[in-house]
Parts: sequence; C-alpha cells; structure tokens
Amino acid sequence: MKSPLNTNLGIRQDEEEGVLDLMVIARSLWVRKWSILSLATLMAILQAFWVSSKPSIYDARATLVIEQGENNVVSIQDVYTQDYGSWEYMQTQFELLRSRSLAERVVRKLELHRLERFRPQPPPPRPWYKPDLSKLKPAGFNPVPEQPWVMPSENQQIQNLTAMVAGQVQVRQIGDSNVVALTYRADDPQLAASIANTYLQEYIDSFHDAKEDATRQATEYLNARMEDLRQALKDSEDRLQTFRDQEKLVDIEGVTTLSTQEISSLNSTYSQSRQRRLELETTQRELERVKNASVEEMMMIPSVLNHIVVRDLKQKETEAESNVSELSRRYGPKHPKMIDAMSQLNSAKSALESEVRNVVFGIGREYEIALTNEMSSKTQLDTTKLDLQDLNRKEFMLKELEREVGTNSQLYDIFFTRIKETSDAGLFEPSPARIVDLSEGGSKVGPNVKQAAIMAFAFTVAIASGLSLVLDTINNTIKSPIDVEEKLRAPLLGTLPLIKESKEGDFEDYWKDPKSEFAESVRTIRTGVVLSGLDSPSKIIVITSSVPGEGKSTLALNLAAAFAQMEKTLVIGADLRRPSLARKCKLPAKHPGLSNYVAGSATLDECIATLPGTTLSVMPAGIIPSNPLEMLSSLKFREALESLKTRFDRIVIDSAPIQAVSDALMLASYADSLIFVVKSDATAVSLVKKSLTRLLDANDLLTGVVLNHFEPSKSAKYYGSYNYRYSESYYNSTDTHG
Repeated sequence: MKSPLNTNLGIRQDEEEGVLDLMVIARSLWVRKWSILSLATLMAILQAFWVSSKPSIYDARATLVIEQGENNVVSIQDVYTQDYGSWEYMQTQFELLRSRSLAERVVRKLELHRLERFRPQPPPPRPWYKPDLSKLKPAGFNPVPEQPWVMPSENQQIQNLTAMVAGQVQVRQIGDSNVVALTYRADDPQLAASIANTYLQEYIDSFHDAKEDATRQATEYLNARMEDLRQALKDSEDRLQTFRDQEKLVDIEGVTTLSTQEISSLNSTYSQSRQRRLELETTQRELERVKNASVEEMMMIPSVLNHIVVRDLKQKETEAESNVSELSRRYGPKHPKMIDAMSQLNSAKSALESEVRNVVFGIGREYEIALTNEMSSKTQLDTTKLDLQDLNRKEFMLKELEREVGTNSQLYDIFFTRIKETSDAGLFEPSPARIVDLSEGGSKVGPNVKQAAIMAFAFTVAIASGLSLVLDTINNTIKSPIDVEEKLRAPLLGTLPLIKESKEGDFEDYWKDPKSEFAESVRTIRTGVVLSGLDSPSKIIVITSSVPGEGKSTLALNLAAAFAQMEKTLVIGADLRRPSLARKCKLPAKHPGLSNYVAGSATLDECIATLPGTTLSVMPAGIIPSNPLEMLSSLKFREALESLKTRFDRIVIDSAPIQAVSDALMLASYADSLIFVVKSDATAVSLVKKSLTRLLDANDLLTGVVLNHFEPSKSAKYYGSYNYRYSESYYNSTDTHG
C-alpha cells in the first residue's frame, strides 16, 4: 500500500520556513530559563553592589523666565537687538545656557579651581597587576622616558573644570511656557545649588556685559566717525567759501534771472532785425533788377508804391490829373486855369519822380542799416549767452559745493544725535530674563540601586536570550517529534529513548524488560507499520538513515523481533560495507549471509540463523563483496528476495546510510515500506532533508521517521513534560495488581 506521503512532502521548502516562529523562540528560551534567570539575577546583584559603592549624587534645580520683549526707553532701535518671542530666540537662549563660555564664567566666579576638592592630584603609582614591560624590550630600543608629573597651569585647570561643569548642566523648557529649569548634578548638594544659582546670575550678567561691550564699541566707532565727519564738513565749507570769493558771487540766482530776461529781449530784437533785413533784402533785389527803369516801373515795386511819401505824392498827382481833366472839358489849353492846372500837375509829377528816386536810394541805405542792426543784435545775443553759460557753470559748481556741505552737515547731525542716544541707552539695560526660583540645596537622585539592578537584570536577560537563540540557530538539528513535523514536514512513526549500549550490543534490552520504555517504543513503531498497511501489508521493510551511527541497525533488529512475536519474520543485514548485524546477534564473524546466498556459495538454511529464545530469523551480511551495489542491483538479488518473500511474512532489511553510498536507494526500490531513522540532537536538518529527497526519488513509500536517542526529560523543557513523562511513569509503575 502506498503511503499518503507524496514525493516531496518530507523536504518541501515551503513559504513558512522563512517566517519567524514565535513558538520556536519561546521553546528555546524556556529550555534555558533557569540559566538565563540565574545569570541575570547574579548580574543584577553585582550591579547593585557596585552602584551602591558609588558616592551619592545630588541635583540642584533653579528656574528663570525668559522675557518676551523689552521696553524701549529711547527713541532709537537698540544697537544690541534680539528677536524676542520667537522659537529661534528661545533655542538661542537654551544654547547660551549650555555654552562653554557661560560655564567658564561660573568657574571663575566661584573660583572652583581654588577649591581643594578640585585640585589636580598626581597620578597613582602603577598597580601590581600592570607591570612595566619596557624593560623586556630589545636593548637597541630607546623608549621615551616617562616625564615627571607637573601641576597644570591655572588656566588649564579652569579649562578642565569648565568642561566638567558644562557636562553636568541640563537645561529644560517647562511645558510650552517661557520658564526654563536649569539642573546641575554633583556629589555635594550645596556645591550643586551654588553652581546652579550662579549659572542663572551669570547668564543675566553675561547679557549685560555683552550689551555694555556693544554700547562701548558703538560709542567708540561713533566718536571716531564724528571726527572724520567734522573734518569733512569743515573742508566742504572752506571749499564753498573759497569758490564764492574767487568767482565774486553774491546772488547768483538774481544774476541768472536777469541774464535770462536779457537773452529773451535780445532774442526778440534779433528776430525783428533779421525780419526787417530780409524784407529790405528782397526789396533791394527787386530795385537792383529795375535799376535803370522809369519811375512808373519803379512804382510797380510794392515797397516803393506803399511808401507813405510816395503814396501821398501819388495821390496829389492823381488829384492834379483829375483837375486838369475836368478843366479841359470847359477850357482850352491857353486858359489860365488850364495853364495853372497843368503847372500843378507837372509839379506833382516832378515831386513824385524825385521822391521815388529818393525812396529807392533810401531803401538801399535802410537795408545796410538793417543788416548792421541784425549783426549787432546777434553779436550781443551770443555774448549774453556765453555769459549766461558761464553763470550756469558757476551755479552748478556752487550748488554741488552747497550739497556737499549740506550732506556732511546732515551726517554730522545724525551721528551726533546717535552718539547721544547710544550713551543714554547704555544707562538702561533691560534684562533678557529674571530668576524665578533659586536652589536651596540639591536633592539626592543617585545612585539608584534599584534602577541599576533592574537594568542589569533586563540587559542580561536580553543578551542571554539572544545568545540562546543564536545557539539554537547554529545547532539546527532534529531535537523532538515536533521538529520532525515542523522542520521535515514528514510523518513521525515513533521515538526511541536514549539507552546505554553495552560492548556486545543493545539487542537484549528488548526482552530483558518488556515493560520498559524502549520496548514500548518499539511496539509503537511496529503498530504504526502495521496500520499503514492494513489493506496491503508491507512485506519488505527497508530501514535507513542519513549517516552511520544513527541507530538504524538497532531499530531493524528490535523491530524485526517485535514483528517475530506475531509473524514469521526475517531481518537481513544489507549493509554490505560495514555490517554489524552478526555482531549484535552474537553470531560468528564468518557466518554465511546475504552475500553468500546471492552468490550461491551457501544455501538459504545455511545463511539464516534463529536467535535463541525467539522466533526471529536473522540473515547477516556475510562476506563483504567487492562491489556491493552491483550485487544489490543484480537479478540474483531480486530472485533471492522473491524466494524469501514466500517463506517469511515480514522481511526487515538493515540498509546502508544514504549519504555514504547508494546502496540504500537501490534497496528502497524493492521496499513496500521505508523507515528513516534520525538521531536526536545530532544530525543537521539540511542533511536529513537532502537524504529524504534522494530516498523519495527512489521510492515514495515512506512510512515515517523514527527519532532515535530521544530524551523526553530534555525535550520536556521545550514542549512540556506531560506527554513525554506519561509512558515512563506508566511502565515504571510498581502496582502488581490487576
């Protein structure tokens, strides 16, 4: 009958193998619980004694409140400003309280370096357990000679104490308030209180000192700058006055205004002169064109015709002609009135001609005058413009010098006002904080023996537990039946307890005490084999293991003896390389066996022996053949098995280990049932899995795993004592009734 176990169940690498098994951890810790607790208790006691020998420690606590702002008593922004109320400001104050410079102020204020308790001492002499090994060095080696101890300088002592004090200060903000608690730890309560209180006072004083330094530096800077500004103002005023004296300037703005008005007037005159000259120039060109023309042609020129004298004379001529024309209609040429009218007409014409010529001549003269006037106006205008440009340049230089004087004067006034305000501000220095509570004495905080013992206990438990888990991880073997199911994923057929072996073998133990735990374990394995083959009983049972020494031969012999109580059974020693069955059964060393029977050198009856006092038949290995694997795989061996199956109900075969040779794999192919023996707390899980894989590849009829050398008392530490002690108490019972 086939086992329900499939071919890879025994060595399946399932996803659960990588998962942390809390039960495994708990079992590992439980088995060593008393060792872990004892070690932890011892370490806690030692730690308690060591801590209690230390001097007492005291904490002195003083508090102060950091102000959110300050009242400005002057009208300027202070030269030493802070951003009050911000988170960054609060953190800055915390760092100042923790600063090394403040710790040094405290050391110098209290003169801690002068106290006897802080006075440097020479190093103690070399202890006996630290000998001077320099004398053992080679002769050519010249070590640096040890320098004699020298008392550190006062400054070095202060620096050392500063580092010590700064390391013992703790600054903590109380809630979300601006109240800060400063704690100092020391072995003297009064010293701790003194340092804590001095810390707060020096913190406030350091702020005032820093502000005084800033005010002093600002005042020195302003005074030095004032001298430079005073000299610069004087130099600029001297340059302004020198320029005025050189240029003889009184009211340059008035002069500039008059010059501007004069230029405007000259501009207008020049424009008129130029316009007049252009008009006369046009007329002059027309007159030049009609220079030899008659009076009538000259009068065709508008400038001549429109001349006021010519126009008047022309009017008189026209009137004279009109009078002559009127008189000519009534009188003859000889009439006196006609003669008088003609005389007036001729006189008017003569006067008009004379005047036209005079006008023409006058226009030429007038053109020359207009040209002269134009040139004169232009010259005067250009001169006035040059004078105005010169005035503008002087005005620009004057304004530049005046601006320089004004700027220097303003700077001088600003710095003068600033230096006064800085001096006044230095007289009032608001504090950045105020002390709330001073420490009246340190309170004892250590050494905390209880806490130290608890921490030592917990630390030791943690370390010991970790080491326990590491040891269990390194020792990855099969220790208990639960490991067979969890680590091998294979069915457990039974367990065999650890018994003492004699030099002759341990087979006799089976019938010496039928009520022993060992005998009951063998019967349990027998029952498991029988139940696994109810429908088709296992005829050939092959027993093997991973490596030698796991007890497979002992199990084969005892299991066969158990079967012999019910059926006709034969046990065969098939480990042809290192046979042990004959020795265990106290048979002669040269007793014929399996190899003789297969080789045909002995009959079946010669090879089989019946153990005295039992019905068990034994076939030892016989003579060791040159090639056992060829013999086990031969046709003769299979025929021998078939022959033996007709004579016996059960055939139990003691096979060679799987990892040593391949004999067991060949025998497994003939088996109806396979039993795999694992020595408890000895064989690595990986090796067992590898062996099971090879075995199941040859035949998947694995009935189960037998855990040999199993100690219930030891496993009870991992898995509980009830199950593994029940059978022992049952079979050791002294009750003889019933």
